[in-house]
Amino acid sequence: MTPLLNAGRKLHARVRSFFDTPLDATALPLELLQAALDQLERQAQPSGRGARVFPYNRVVVHVAQPDGDRAAIEAVFVEFPARLRERLAEVRCDLPADFQARAAYYDEAPAGRGVLWVECGNEGEAHTVADREVPRLRVTVVKGQCEQPEYAFQEGGIAIGRGTEPTDTLGRVRRNHVAFLEVRDGVSETVARAHARLQFDPATRSYQLFNESGSNPTFLLREGRSIRLAPRDPRGVRVQSGDEVQLGRAVLKLGIEDR
Repeated sequence: MTPLLNAGRKLHARVRSFFDTPLDATALPLELLQAALDQLERQAQPSGRGARVFPYNRVVVHVAQPDGDRAAIEAVFVEFPARLRERLAEVRCDLPADFQARAAYYDEAPAGRGVLWVECGNEGEAHTVADREVPRLRVTVVKGQCEQPEYAFQEGGIAIGRGTEPTDTLGRVRRNHVAFLEVRDGVSETVARAHARLQFDPATRSYQLFNESGSNPTFLLREGRSIRLAPRDPRGVRVQSGDEVQLGRAVLKLGIEDR
């Protein structure tokens, strides 16, 4: 073996070892993007005569880096769909005509997940009834007074606020699924009329919590930690079974029953 070839193989081994090293919470946004592209390139399948095909028409890259700079991560990953197309074109890999790719961001990784994971699939493929079914969500009133002490939902969106059907300054009516009473008990009145919303995301099979109040705070309480939700942030925060939601001084406990 020539010295030049030997050096080249050693360099390749070092590079491969670098990219095979699991990413940690300190990884830079560009390193995360590069790792996602590397994983997806490996999914390209040979189709003959040096060409390849990509077998999926939907790709989602999930990024969970609680201490990372969210703005920097999003600024880098906004180029993800274009960068993926370029990377696959370099290896002569054809994409489905309806191919779509996107990135999703989380404040905390679900159990068993790292800072980055990739999901591929085909829209329109057969799903089981359990896959299509929305998980049952139980909401228990811990502090404050509602029309009932516990609620059970199995639908895409749940509005939370004070009053059953409050109206805004333009006369528009909002229907609160979890409605706190119009009483002054030191707790219930701290809930805004349009305070928060829980929305089911079919792609991740999870509920996301959104703060819809511009004045009264909303917190997610999990294992002794308190996460404040930014007002009207369109990204929301993924909730887990056992989480508590603090709305002003009121508190709700969540339970998710998924198959």
